[in-house]
Amino acid sequence: MSMEKFFTRQTSNEGIKVPLYYPGTNEPSGEWIRVRGMESDVFRKAEHEAKRKAVAVASLPEEERDAAHLELKRALVASLVIDWSFEQECTLENVINFLRESPQLEDAINTIASKRHLFFVKESSGSVNTPDSSSS
Repeated sequence: MSMEKFFTRQTSNEGIKVPLYYPGTNEPSGEWIRVRGMESDVFRKAEHEAKRKAVAVASLPEEERDAAHLELKRALVASLVIDWSFEQECTLENVINFLRESPQLEDAINTIASKRHLFFVKESSGSVNTPDSSSS
């Protein structure tokens, strides 16, 4: 067996296209996001930065700590989004704001990115059909 069959970094960097479904109805919206895998270079760098920032957050007053941790987690998940079909530019700030208002997608993106099998090199790469993961 070739060792390349275990490689996930390249496809994690490229990401996978994930269709979005309307919350509550599970109807296709026609919108999509491209999600990196957790083995992507960008995510690993963002994860390292989040861990470094978490040390500073730990020293915040208790009433500020939970909100700061949530923002760190949201920024980390936002680093997984490469592109999207929305009119707004896919910047880290726009993704963070989108996830703040669409927490169900924050959870879905995190789940999709952690499914390493989706990022193994395949003969043909297409979009991932995940209506139950990206809606509700």
